[in-house]
Order: sequence, then structure tokens, then C-alpha cells
Amino acid sequence: MRRIEDVYDDLKERIFQAEFKPNQMITERMICDRYEVSRVTAGEALHRLCHEGHLVSYPRTGYMVRALTPQEMAQIKRLRICLETLVVNVICEEAGDEELRSLYGFIIDDPMAVENISAANRRFHVEMTRLTGDPYLISAMENLLGSASRVEQYVSPEKLASWQDYHKGIVDALCRRDSEQARLRLMEDINQR
Repeated sequence: MRRIEDVYDDLKERIFQAEFKPNQMITERMICDRYEVSRVTAGEALHRLCHEGHLVSYPRTGYMVRALTPQEMAQIKRLRICLETLVVNVICEEAGDEELRSLYGFIIDDPMAVENISAANRRFHVEMTRLTGDPYLISAMENLLGSASRVEQYVSPEKLASWQDYHKGIVDALCRRDSEQARLRLMEDINQR
């Protein structure tokens, strides 16, 4: 049973890291070969990802990474605003100065040199959420940001590069304990997509 969980976790992370792109097909055979597992184990992990809405099953063909609809993208954006506003409030009140400064380490100096800027963006927002110490909030944000990574693959390189400016503004405001300015910079970051 643990092996199914390992395959599931790794596949989900690969989808969230945009290694598997929207509309890309994944077969049980690919999973069996990659993880050296049985078809039953591969199928169980793939079915679980279908159940969560990350994949769509095509019998006798495989599984396709599901692209998000415009409505789903708007829903993700709305939920991100709510949750990340909470994150900003909590860490402004509870995180230590050193913890807040640690977020600078997740800002990319040269976004155009990064192979997967979507993954780097997700990492910044997840690390910010981890400063809350709230396991429920962290889990919710990891899943939400993972789903959003399927959208970010269609963002222009110029916009991707601008994310780092927003991130720096967020961290600057957090380090000053200016939750209002941090929320404003966060809103600009989320709304520019």
C-alpha cells in the first residue's frame, strides 16, 4: 500500500512542478516503467489523481493532465487571494524577523535563467505559507498552488520575470511588518496573471 502512496505523491508533485503539461498523455505502462511497479499500483495512483481532478481517464488510451477552464482559473485566483491574505496576516503577527528574511532566498535573481519559473513561483508562495506553521493552511496552499501551476505554463516569459519584483515587494513589506502593503503587493502579484 505504501508504494501506491509513493507513486501518487511523486506523480502529483511532477504535475504540480509542470513536468507533465496540460493535455499531456500518461499511460500505465509509462508509470510501471518509471517506478518499477505493477499495473495495479500504477493504475491506483493514476485513478486517485483522476478523482482529485488532476487527470482525465481515457479507457484503453491513458490519462491526460487536465487543463483548467477559465472558470476554474478564476476560482483558484479567488481562493488564493483569501488564503494568502490570511498567510500575510499570520506571518506579520507571528513569524520571527529571521524567518521573514529567509524568504529573500526564494526570490530568483535571473528568472530567465531558471528552467521552471512556475515551480520557482510556487516554491516562494509555499515557503511563505510554511512560516505560518499551520499544517492545514500549508496543505491547502500546496494543493491550490499546484493546480495553479497548470495555468502558469501559459504565462509569457516577461510576466514570469516580473513575479520576482512582486515577491521582493511582498518580502520587503513583511520585514517591515506592514501587512497592508504586503497584501497590496500580493494582490498585484496574483492579479497580474
